[in-house]
Parts: sequence; structure tokens; C-alpha cells
Amino acid sequence: MIVGVCRIEIYIPQAQSLKEKRQVVKSLVHKVAHRFNVSVSEIDNHDLRQRGTIAVAHVSNTRKDVEKLLRSVGLYAESVSGGEIISSIYDYHDPDAD
Repeated sequence: MIVGVCRIEIYIPQAQSLKEKRQVVKSLVHKVAHRFNVSVSEIDNHDLRQRGTIAVAHVSNTRKDVEKLLRSVGLYAESVSGGEIISSIYDYHDPDAD
């Protein structure tokens, strides 16, 4: 079993208020969760008007499957967010190896 987590930080230049930013981030969270059947949550930059950070988690049998899906999420997030991806950090964990 492999657990993969992707941390995506997005810049939203059109957001003029926290409310506008939250609308963009919530929409992105909803679209990613429903398209890829993964766990998604806003995790950081709550008080910054033009930045949002989400985390995406996925569990699968192989690292290759997790990597492929999380990379697809990153590409999809950039295409539908209306913002620019500043960074994407990927981390993988094998609980059986501990």
C-alpha cells in the first residue's frame, strides 16, 4: 500500500477579496475531489487574498499508480483553477516499510 500526498500552492491574481479567493479554492477542491475521487482540503494561506494551498491525498497498491494520479491532479488543477500553480510538492509513504 502506498499513500501519496500532493501539496499545491496556487496564485489567484484576479481575487480582490478573501471571499473571491475562497470561491476559487472551494471550486477547485470540489472539482478535483469529484473528478479524481481523492481527498482534498484547503490547508494553508487562509488569510492571504491571492494565494491558496490545497492538499490532495490518494492511496493505491503501487507507487506508480499514485504518482500518475497525483501528477494528473496537478495538471488538471492548473487548467481549471483560473490561477497559476506556484508549487507542487509530492510525498509518498509506504506504511508497510516502517
